[in-house]
Amino acid sequence: MRMQVYLQEKIDNPDLFTGRKRELTMFLKWIQGIKKGISMSTAFLSRRKTGKTALLQRLYNLTFEQNDGVIPFYYEIREGKRWALEFCTDFFLTFIYQYIAFKSRKPEYLTDPFHRNGHFAKVREIAVQEGYEYLLPWIANFEALVRERSLSLIWDAARDAPRLIAHQQNERIVQIIDEFQYLNSEIYRDEAATIVADDFAAGYMSTAEYRNAPLLISGSWIGWLRNLLHTMLPSRFRQYTPEPMPDHEVLEMVYKYSQLYDIPVTEETAYAITQVSEGNPFYTSAVFQSTCPEMDLTTQDGLIQTLEFETLHDHGTIKGVWMEYISKIFYNVNETNAKNIVLYLCQHRDHEVGRDELLKVLKLEMTDFQLEQKLHALVKADIIEQGRSNFYYQGVRDNIFDKVFRGRYADDIAAFDPKTITQEYKALYEQAQTKYRALLGRFNQTKGLLAEFVIINQLRLHAHRKSDVFRAITHNLPEDFVFVEYEHVWSYTTTRPDQQNIQIDIFARAPSTGSEQAAEPAYALIGEVKNRDTRAFSRDEAAEFAQKARILQEREGVEKAVLFVFSRHGFTRDALTYLREHHIAWSDDEGWLGE
Repeated sequence: MRMQVYLQEKIDNPDLFTGRKRELTMFLKWIQGIKKGISMSTAFLSRRKTGKTALLQRLYNLTFEQNDGVIPFYYEIREGKRWALEFCTDFFLTFIYQYIAFKSRKPEYLTDPFHRNGHFAKVREIAVQEGYEYLLPWIANFEALVRERSLSLIWDAARDAPRLIAHQQNERIVQIIDEFQYLNSEIYRDEAATIVADDFAAGYMSTAEYRNAPLLISGSWIGWLRNLLHTMLPSRFRQYTPEPMPDHEVLEMVYKYSQLYDIPVTEETAYAITQVSEGNPFYTSAVFQSTCPEMDLTTQDGLIQTLEFETLHDHGTIKGVWMEYISKIFYNVNETNAKNIVLYLCQHRDHEVGRDELLKVLKLEMTDFQLEQKLHALVKADIIEQGRSNFYYQGVRDNIFDKVFRGRYADDIAAFDPKTITQEYKALYEQAQTKYRALLGRFNQTKGLLAEFVIINQLRLHAHRKSDVFRAITHNLPEDFVFVEYEHVWSYTTTRPDQQNIQIDIFARAPSTGSEQAAEPAYALIGEVKNRDTRAFSRDEAAEFAQKARILQEREGVEKAVLFVFSRHGFTRDALTYLREHHIAWSDDEGWLGE
């Protein structure tokens, strides 16, 4: 779905946002519930580099764009020491500027230097200029508290400003606070940053209960944030931990990245990437952004070489991110014992391991209680996982983390051979191939569930070069139609609660400046893909598709388009009549599923 970007997203290119449809739909409905006063403050717990921030920023932009009674506020608590007075001032001014930006529909107020310079005179001027004089007492009160340097009152005023202003104006606000766990570790009471404000999060004990401005908080250190919620904010937040992205969403991401980075893949290697990445968008994107020499993602050997580079080489992005993460943990936990514990759990991550086994096998010179404390710290840091009780633990169930860790500490593992990881990647690839072939077999040697993505790939890479070939296997095309090099080709989904939700298998946007193949602006292509074994495409399905396509054209401003249906099992007679009458192209030729 094309949308205007109001708050700049870290992924920068909006087209890179892929998947997380379940979470996006759920949280958009949750935001709609704020208008009814039924949405409870929620904690979104997800490990680093799993697309959490991208999702939260996309929620902000969709809510801003929707302009339907809920005002979005987004704030990221950054890692790094900050004086509490500066933090509170920044938090308050960021909210005020975002509030004015939304109310005035002027996103320029979201950008620096407006909310970073701490100048109260400027924000007062803008509030008056835009007609929101009722904000002036709030700004004046906060400025007075800053002058008095009454820290507890300053934090109370900053923290409660969203809900109190919402109450005064009979409005609804959603507060999206990213990396919430840093609130208790990175904010300092004194300007010299020597006294940590380790109870700031507790201030939300009451604030989080109000339904007119509930919070959606996140944390990439899951154990740390969960511990904070249990000890300081019990029963104040509903907790949500996302599942790995489903295969079809990761596969969509693979094809989209293949197009955006201009790095070709085959159907087999694309499916292998979805399996190896285990639903983690960071791993998927790192493969395509790898600096591996002579990278080739079209062969088994080329993909394995790229994965080895990313997980074992010092210049690998995946290795770099994980080692930064691990080093921070080992700095605070005795490295030798922690390293040996994690290595042992990695080696035996197929089952839970008890503390008695760790003490005995690793010959740890510590009490059972000391070991429990160390294991608790590692769980809190997401380096290992809690078992069925505090007595049992397990290695993190992440194939790539396991290989990064073992590769880094290879010398500490008896008889470790780095070639082992290569063999493991080959085994994972072969498992993916087996699963892929099973899909093919289940769908009579066609591309099965992958058909939609195969056709997308055809339109991205081949159709414009073989326009006559693809025209010949497609019926009912306009006489002047040619396949062109499309601006974007992707699977189109909307999850807007204020509008009818639609999902269209293929949307190929025509180049905005026309094409060399056509004298006039080219046709966009809006497609439906049915790859069933037994049931032909029906008239009712054709009518439903035509209705969805009309909605897409209206929302996307597409004036010139051809609607197209691929159905491997053919069409009913009524469906063909409907398609002809409504000028919809169709094909059941499996040439669309081959190169």
